[in-house]
Amino acid sequence: MNRSSMTGIIGFIMVMLVGNVIFGIASSASETLSTGTDGRSLRWNRFDVTLDTMDTVANRFDVAETYELYIETGPYRYGFREIPLDRIEAIDNVAVYDGGTRLQANCSGSQGTFCVTQTNDTFVLNYYFLDSAPSGQTRDIRIEYTVYGALRSYEGGDQLYWAAVPADLPFPVVASRVLVVMPQDTTIDVTASYPDTWSESIEENTVTWLSPDRMDSNEGVEVRVQYPHDPAMKKSSWQAGYDREQSYKENIQPIVSLVLLAITVLFTGGGILLVIVRYMTHGRDPEAITVPEYLTTPPTDEPPGIVGLLLDEKADMKDIMGTLVDLARRGYFVIEQSESGGIVGMFKSMEFTFHRTEKPLNDLKPFEKRLMSGLFPLDRQETKLSQLKEKFYVHIPKIKQEMYKELVRQGHFTRSPETTRQIWIWGGIGAMIIASVLFWLLRDLSVISPLIIVPPIGLGIVGAAGALAGSYMPAKTRKGAQDAALWKAFRQYMRNVEKYTDVEQAAAQFEQYIGYAVVFGVEKDWIRRLSPALEAMPVWYFPTYLGGPWDGGYHRRRTWVGTGRRMSGGGLGDLTFDGPGGLNDMSRSLSEGLNSLSGGLTDMLNTASRTMTSAPKSKSSGRGGGFSGGGGRGGGSGGGRAGFG
Repeated sequence: MNRSSMTGIIGFIMVMLVGNVIFGIASSASETLSTGTDGRSLRWNRFDVTLDTMDTVANRFDVAETYELYIETGPYRYGFREIPLDRIEAIDNVAVYDGGTRLQANCSGSQGTFCVTQTNDTFVLNYYFLDSAPSGQTRDIRIEYTVYGALRSYEGGDQLYWAAVPADLPFPVVASRVLVVMPQDTTIDVTASYPDTWSESIEENTVTWLSPDRMDSNEGVEVRVQYPHDPAMKKSSWQAGYDREQSYKENIQPIVSLVLLAITVLFTGGGILLVIVRYMTHGRDPEAITVPEYLTTPPTDEPPGIVGLLLDEKADMKDIMGTLVDLARRGYFVIEQSESGGIVGMFKSMEFTFHRTEKPLNDLKPFEKRLMSGLFPLDRQETKLSQLKEKFYVHIPKIKQEMYKELVRQGHFTRSPETTRQIWIWGGIGAMIIASVLFWLLRDLSVISPLIIVPPIGLGIVGAAGALAGSYMPAKTRKGAQDAALWKAFRQYMRNVEKYTDVEQAAAQFEQYIGYAVVFGVEKDWIRRLSPALEAMPVWYFPTYLGGPWDGGYHRRRTWVGTGRRMSGGGLGDLTFDGPGGLNDMSRSLSEGLNSLSGGLTDMLNTASRTMTSAPKSKSSGRGGGFSGGGGRGGGSGGGRAGFG
């Protein structure tokens, strides 16, 4: 797997982990904020709430919600109201009025009816207007119901705590008023609103709150009234558990949160520090002994593919292509280039054919033998490059694996750099996956602490750090570092050959160094700079389409014998010309052949790299004082949400 693919995987997991955090924080809002996505909209000109007929002994009171709706873009035919029952024992005596007309209790969904259900500990009221509410209409709705078991009993003072206007509304509220009418002769000890920006007034046994301004769709209000304790009041069944939860939140949860935060900071910081220390102590190459600026000869007898791997620590197609050219140069096969078709020299089709020679493979290294068996399967003697399409790719992983083994055998690494990278990268990805799973498992346990999800986030960060650092963790041995420094000096020479030596002298090593030029990425410049000084064409490159000495294509053991000067030599045959024009023909053919080599070799390497890596395409298929208990904002009974459709 290449670095870009691995980085993409790590990035995807990090995005998912961060997305989990965002989704976990905003999930409830995202489920309910459907503000006119269908093109319709309305607003509450008024959202007034009255709590009265309060019986503190029976723990019961009545609620009336009065809406003045303005239909901006309609039509609307129904509305709904939901109230959680986690801090309420029951709701009954429901009545709904549309413009003063009482709707009928009927779950048929017909106009002029309402239906009450209870799902997942939530009171659900659906009501259907007497008629469709079109754009520009004002509609008055009144909902009445009786609440049981919402008052709270404390020795320091009993309490009414009610979320009068739900925070989770899909449309804005222009103005709101909340009235709480306590029983006659009740002393009001403490009052509050959350938020505290609502104006408050008290007259005898009635408390009134007025909204300061327009309320957006994500705003609401909770009101709270404390009055003297009545021992005769029935205590709500949910209160004991709620009080324990509030006591935990106020007294223990901060400590738990602090511990979780400390653990996360220590673990995350320590994990990242461990990655850094591991890199500093085991991930850096040893210092090489000083080497010259350049070397004009290869410092060791390593083949080009292993040299390319040693320098960048990654087996890639450039290393394989360098090996391919070096094997041709060493006489194991011949590369023939042919052309066909075309119009006025344009749109020609180019083909490269590899011809196996009789040279045995006994002295090849394992990765070189793998390459040869891929080029010439089943002892084939001739292979067209196009025949390797969607077939040769299966050999590449094995070739790379053998190259890494050769790197270790030569003492350049104690362990394959690819293995080291994979351990760190996949270990980091595994940590991020575990972190993501833990996040989803723990996000519903926020009652323990809001920071319960922080440790998984820290684990994900450490995992990401390890995965991203994986590419830098392989370290060479002292021998590997020294050899790499020497080969860099040789690469410097090949990149600037005209600066360091005479071109004619360098041309003598043209063929010997061509494989190294490929892995160094300078093959085109190497050919261009040295071709004017070459006296012979490489016998392993056969540009048939040029004709002349290459006319008729390559044949094993073919030679041209005559009285002219030899164009090229070596174990594959000597190209010579007969007759009085032999020298001129040789000069012209040499020039044409070298020009073809410059462009053709580059084309062959690019085409071969694409073809040999191609794989088959998969088929698609308030007031002063303090409250006696009960917590702060967000702990009120009532609330829920309301909307229309």
